[in-house]
Amino acid sequence: MSAEAERGAVDVEALAAASLGQLVEYLELLLTRQLERLRRYDLDGAIVLAEEADKVGAALARNRVLEDPAFAEPRRRIQQLYRELDLVLASERAQVADKLQAIRKGIRTLSAYADNG
Repeated sequence: MSAEAERGAVDVEALAAASLGQLVEYLELLLTRQLERLRRYDLDGAIVLAEEADKVGAALARNRVLEDPAFAEPRRRIQQLYRELDLVLASERAQVADKLQAIRKGIRTLSAYADNG
């Protein structure tokens, strides 16, 4: 045991690295949960998670954490989660557009019947 360890000294760098690692894991967890909520059409829950993920992502970006080679694998997973979120959101957007188009068509049809009735 080193003299520093015997005195109870804290390895600040190791503590900081562990904290950053936990922050990266937390971002992954938030993105995974957000994806699950979107797939279940829980938009309110997804928005809350997105706001939290934005804060965590901003903190990681400010500190350039994911640029560190030690975080290459988590960075790849996080990028994949963001790609999946983009795909799910694009799909949802397309479905909403299709539904709106069907609603507009129904309104036009009802208007035509009302005008002729």
